[in-house]
Amino acid sequence: MILLPIILILLTGQSHSTYVWPNYLYDELEHLLVDQEGFNSGAYFKRAITPCTHYVNGNQTLGRMTAAQWLRTAFHDFATADVAAGTGGMDASIGWETDRPENVGSAFNDSLSFFAPFVNQYVSMADMIALSVVTSVGVCSSPNIHIPFRGGRVDASEAGAFGVPEPETDIQTTLNQFAQAGFNQPDTIGLTACGHTLGNVHHAGFPQVVGPEAVTPDNTGGGIHFDSTVDVFDVLVVNEYLEGTGQRGGPLVTSDNVTVRSDFRLYTSDNNLTMKGLSNSQEYFVSECISLMARMLNTVPSSTTLSAVIDPVDVKPVNITLDFMEDEYGPHIVFAGYIRLLSTAFTENATVK
Repeated sequence: MILLPIILILLTGQSHSTYVWPNYLYDELEHLLVDQEGFNSGAYFKRAITPCTHYVNGNQTLGRMTAAQWLRTAFHDFATADVAAGTGGMDASIGWETDRPENVGSAFNDSLSFFAPFVNQYVSMADMIALSVVTSVGVCSSPNIHIPFRGGRVDASEAGAFGVPEPETDIQTTLNQFAQAGFNQPDTIGLTACGHTLGNVHHAGFPQVVGPEAVTPDNTGGGIHFDSTVDVFDVLVVNEYLEGTGQRGGPLVTSDNVTVRSDFRLYTSDNNLTMKGLSNSQEYFVSECISLMARMLNTVPSSTTLSAVIDPVDVKPVNITLDFMEDEYGPHIVFAGYIRLLSTAFTENATVK
């Protein structure tokens, strides 16, 4: 049991000027972002994608990666934004669009079904999609990469526009689509490379890209990696492409079917200038990816106002209750609950004491 005056002192002493308890949106999203394990754990995002090769929705022999599926879901939700019109972007309209040819594969329904139990009156599906990107990149990197995370996205009530580029899409159409979403040519190349440092292309979803020879008893989905560190968020996807080593950038660069080499067309559209820049170092690659992915996650309809960045709260009330009781001591009010102390760096997990 914690007395009310103690709690008030702790709260006013903490350093997060943007957080005043209770703030229901901030409370919910900070809980899901920080409380990844143990007591009062949130969505168990970390467990779902640990190790990063884990597929939380089914058999591991399928070769699917939940962390990569979450990135793909966000990318497809964002890609049909029209910033001039103030429409689309991160609004969870992908939930209405999973039967489209441009959204082939199980990634979207897998992801949305996992997120659904955590959507409530304060947390939207679109916020969960954004949070999944922050979590995937953080868990699959060492040291952990932290993309600034804001909340307040509003879910669409119907399907949005068509236009997610497909493997067969010509380069000018692809660049036009991303320009409409607010990303220029280098941005588009960078965001694609950042997203393709994790995961695979599967024969099951893209037989025109990956042939049946990729299917084996241990890889029944027929997945081929983008780079040789499929479960690590790193610059190797760029280096292997430029050097022609390892996976050479993955099936969307190397497929025998030239018409589906969408990554190759994109990377070479500026004579590899952007890719050579990204190859400068792991640190530079990470900094560019953080910037690009944050912009992607913050691309929302013009009617949506995002919150301040959700930072971990050092001292936070948890599961607070206020009850009226009467016992041998007579009637009294009991204010009870827990105080969560963020006792480690944010690269680890918060603890509750």
